[in-house]
Amino acid sequence: MVYLPHWPIPYSLGKREIDYEMVFERMNEVLKRLGNPHENLPPTIHVTGTNGKGSVIAFIAAILRSANFKVDVYSSPHLINCNERIVINGEKISDSLLYQIMEEARIASQETALSFFEGFTIGSMIAFSKYSTSDILLIEVGMGARIDPTNIIKNKLCSVITPISLDHCEYLGDDVGKIALEKSYIIKANTPVVIGPQPTLSKKIIEIIAKDQNAPLHKYEDDFKIEIDEETEKFDFLFNCNEFKDIIKPRLLGKHQYINASIAIAACLSAGIPITLENINFGMQNVDWPSRIEKINNGLSKIIKNYPSEIFIDGAHNLSGANSLAIWLQDEINSDKRNNIKKENYIIVGFSKNKCKKEFLAKFRDISTQVISTRVNGEPIPEEPSTISKIGSEISMTIPYFEDLLEIFNYINNITRSPCRIVICGSLHLARDVKKYGG
Repeated sequence: MVYLPHWPIPYSLGKREIDYEMVFERMNEVLKRLGNPHENLPPTIHVTGTNGKGSVIAFIAAILRSANFKVDVYSSPHLINCNERIVINGEKISDSLLYQIMEEARIASQETALSFFEGFTIGSMIAFSKYSTSDILLIEVGMGARIDPTNIIKNKLCSVITPISLDHCEYLGDDVGKIALEKSYIIKANTPVVIGPQPTLSKKIIEIIAKDQNAPLHKYEDDFKIEIDEETEKFDFLFNCNEFKDIIKPRLLGKHQYINASIAIAACLSAGIPITLENINFGMQNVDWPSRIEKINNGLSKIIKNYPSEIFIDGAHNLSGANSLAIWLQDEINSDKRNNIKKENYIIVGFSKNKCKKEFLAKFRDISTQVISTRVNGEPIPEEPSTISKIGSEISMTIPYFEDLLEIFNYINNITRSPCRIVICGSLHLARDVKKYGG
C-alpha cells in the first residue's frame, strides 16, 4: 500500500497555479485520448455536501452489499494510503493495478497539466470502467461540484447533497448561498436528488436548480424523516409510501449519524434500488467509516495512566463538524453525570494553515476540561500550534500547545488523576498521526 502514487504529483509541491475554471476542458482532453472511460461506468450515485459525505456513502455501500449488490467506491481524502480512495467490490485497489491505471492516465495526459485530484479521478475512471464488474458505483465529490472533476459524469442514478455549511471558502464562496450554488451543480436533468437538512437559503437555491433541471427532489423532513426512540435508540424511517420501523442504532457514533443513515436510505429508494429492513439493519450494524468519532485502542491509548481512559478520533474540521462532535460529547458528559462517573474531557486539535476558526474552538470551551493544540505532521502546510493557541486567547480560552501527540499525553498524565476522555480532531491527517502507533 502506498501513501501517494508515482503520478500525479500534487500541484502544491511545485507551487503551480491551477485554473479550476478550466477543469473540464483538461479532463475531456485526456479522457478522449483514453476512449472516454467516464461514459462507461457502473450506474452511479454521486454525493456532495459539506459534512457527512463519506458516512452517507459508507451507509449506502453497507446496505447495498447486504442486498447482494457489488459496489465500487471513489472517495477522498485517504487516511493511511491512497489505495483507500478506489474500492472495487469492497476491496481497496492493489498496488499493481493502481500503478497500471496511473501509468495509463499519465501517458494519456501528454502535455495537459492536471491537478492531483484531476489525475487521480481520471485514473479511477479507468479502473471502474475497465477492471470492475460491479453493479453500482458510489462517488464522493472532492470539493463543491461545479468545478469538481467527478462532476464530468452525466448519467447517474441519483445525486445527494448532505448538509451544507462553510468550508473551502477560498474556492466556493464565503456564505452558504454561494456554496449551495456551487454544490447544486451536481444536479442533472431528470435525475433524482436527495438532500439532507439545509440552511434556509441553501434549501431555496437547491429547490430552484432542481426545478430548472426537472430533477425530482427529496428533502429531509419534508419528503423523508426519521423518529428516534430515545430509550431503545432504534429509529423509524418514512419516505413516501416506504416505511421501515425499529431500525437498529447506527454503528457510527453521534446523533448526526441517524441523519446520515436516513439520507443513505432515501438515496437507495430514490434511485429505484430495492432494499429491505433486513438490508438496512445490516447496513447500520456493519457500516465502517474510520476516524468519525472512532474509539481507538492502540499503542497511544496505553500511554494514558488513568484507567479506564478513552481516546476518540474524528474528522471534524469545520464549524458544522465541530457542532456535531460537541453534541455527541455533551451527551457523553450527561451520561457520565447520570451514572456518577467522574471523567475529564480533553480536546486535542490540529489544523492545516489558516483553517482554525474561533467558532470551532468555542464549541468546546464550556464542555471540555481543556483544549490543547498540536502540529499535524501529515499536513502539507500545517498550522503552528502557537497560532491556534493565540486564536483561542481571542475568545478567552487558554490553549496550551505542543509539537506532537506524545508531549500532550505526557502533559495530560501530569495534570490529571481521573480517567479521561480524549477527542482528537481538526484535521483528518491527525488520524494518520494517531494510527501510526500500532498494536
